[in-house]
Formats: sequence, structure tokens, C-alpha cells
Amino acid sequence: MRYLLALMALFLSAASALAASAVNFYAIPTPLAFPIAIAADRNGDIWFLESDANKLGRFRPESSSFTEYNIPTVKSVPVDMAVDAQGMVWFLEQDANQLAVFNPARGTFTEYEVPSPGSQPYKLAIDKSGRIWFTEFSINKIGMFDPSTKKFKEYSIPSKLSQPIGIAVDAKGGVWFVESNSNRIAGLDPVTGAIKEYAIPIPFAIPTELEVDRDSNLWFGARKDRKLVRFDTVSHRFTEFNMPGKRVPEGIAVDGDGFVWYSDKWEGKIGRLDAVKKDFVEIEMPLSIKPYAIALAPSGRVWFTELSMHKLGVVDARAFSGKRGAAIELTTSEKEALKKGN
Repeated sequence: MRYLLALMALFLSAASALAASAVNFYAIPTPLAFPIAIAADRNGDIWFLESDANKLGRFRPESSSFTEYNIPTVKSVPVDMAVDAQGMVWFLEQDANQLAVFNPARGTFTEYEVPSPGSQPYKLAIDKSGRIWFTEFSINKIGMFDPSTKKFKEYSIPSKLSQPIGIAVDAKGGVWFVESNSNRIAGLDPVTGAIKEYAIPIPFAIPTELEVDRDSNLWFGARKDRKLVRFDTVSHRFTEFNMPGKRVPEGIAVDGDGFVWYSDKWEGKIGRLDAVKKDFVEIEMPLSIKPYAIALAPSGRVWFTELSMHKLGVVDARAFSGKRGAAIELTTSEKEALKKGN
């Protein structure tokens, strides 16, 4: 009996240690930064945008150190970002109506004015040629910037007042985006400029994020009905995955194994969908924690921005190994530690 109790204690201790190491937080130096976007570069450094502080931030995991850079245009409202193959950090300035790039080697910014005034650039994606594709929320267009020529090109969307938000580029170079108001997925052919639209079968899905997986399927969240949705870019078929409980997906990322990761700021969760097994696993965090944007690092760790405490969070994906249809629950003391940002 004592032996059995000892084994049970050892098991519970190991489970607790796993949960405690499953999530960690790092406080951003600038208070009330409102970190709204995040990306990882090929070296594993984490880049993020501080929307309210008007800064670009860099976090080095190996030294747990931050560096912050003031964006040249004041009150620019940076909203989305990506790192290209050369390590250049590209981001959008919504209120400034600009596309900007930061050169880490030189520590310099360059800003480019979007041709159409008041376009409200919202989300961006980078293709294999290094071209920057972005959505123009207020004027119903898709924009493209070619760094080699320093020139923009814009494409009008067929549906009026479509309010494009999320955007992604597939393996063949096809550009895809979501129309949040007209409730469609659309594909843009970069060669011809032609745009084809596909109605989302879920009414008022209000999709925002758009990610592409290794098979060129598109993923987005249907916020109204709390689903993750896959769109096959070949067959043009939609597949719905009902999320557990009352989840509302915010940030979405797809890893090399095909797992779909998501954040839920309303219920303080980071989750993973195994689409093959149709299985969800989530980490249960305190409701006071608001995970938002999400990014995958080369190390396999899942990074996210946290809005209520203005921190960066990281999830050890190994905590999900072997889990099926379950929640990774933290103990009361662990939740209290997370509330304090430990």
C-alpha cells in the first residue's frame, strides 16, 4: 500500500511539474504595450508589435532578454507582421497607412506609403519571391509590394464592402484571403490578377485569421459558431471542426506535423487540433489571462502575446504529447503563479 501511495505521489508530482513548465510568461519592458502581433525568425528570436506603445519588440529566448525599437511614425498603430527569408521584419501601420520593414542588422526602419489613402492595411503574408501581400480593409482591395522594385500594385475585390482581413500564400504562390463582411474565402492569381470567391457555408462566420498548412489547405476560425474550418484549395470544399465548450479562436498557426494551434482570449486557453483524429487538447489557464496572436518557433515551442498583463507567453508543445480529448489542467498554485506572471 505504501509503495502504491509512493508511486501515486511520484506520478502527481511529475504531472504537476509538467503543467508548471507547460506555460511561461515574460513581462514586456514597456507598460501597457498591448502586444498585438508576433512572429519568430529562423534563429528562434521572437518579434512582436506593441500597438499602444508604437514599438517593435524583440525577445531572445536563450538570454530571456528584450530589445524595443521606436517606430518612426508616431501613433502608427502597428497591426500585423512577418519575417522574410533574409530575416527582415515586415509590418503594417494601420493608422499611418504604411507598410514598414525593419533591418535587424542595421537597426533601421524604412516605411512605404500605401498608394490608396485610408486603406487601413490589416494583415500581411510573404510569398517565396519575397513579395509582401496585404489586405486593405477599408477600400476593398488586396495590396502587393515588391521589395526588389519598391513598387506597389493593388487588386480590387469583386464583392463590394467585403472587408478583407486574413491573408495567406500557398505552396504554389496562390494568394488567399478572407472577406469578413461578405463571408467568403477568395483566391487571387498573382499572374493574371483574377480573383475567385467561395461562399463560407457558415452564416456570419466573421473569419479574421487565415493560415495555410503543408498540404496547402487553408484554416480559419468561425467566431459565431465557434469552429475551426479547413478549406481545400483544390476541391474547394469546407470541413468544420466543432470546438469544445464556448471557444472563440483568435490567433491560428499550423505546425509541420499538421497540428492546428489556436488561442482563445475569452477563456484563457491555448489549444491544439489534431485534424486527422478530430481531437482537441487545451491548456486551461486563468480567465484573467488573454492570449491573442500566436506563432511557432523553429524549436517547436508555441509563442503568443497576452493582452491583459502585456506579456509574451510560451507553451512547451511536449505537454500535449500523448494527450487526447483532454484539458491540460494547472493546479491552483500554478494558476496563481501565472496570474502574477511567473
